[in-house]
Amino acid sequence: MGRVKLKIKRLENLSGRQVTYSKRRAGILKKTKELSILCDIDILLLMFSPTGKPTLCLGEQRFVSL
Repeated sequence: MGRVKLKIKRLENLSGRQVTYSKRRAGILKKTKELSILCDIDILLLMFSPTGKPTLCLGEQRFVSL
């Protein structure tokens, strides 16, 4: 059995939105680091959580929460 394709839309439930952000944040930070290493490039990724807290990723370096 295959996966069901989900329609991408804004989550109305605030707590659900925060949980989804937290789970997906880890994945996108990992992909950012991998891309930086594989392509030997400098990457700057700045994300803001639903509560407004920023997260900064500087390529291969450690992730910084501000």
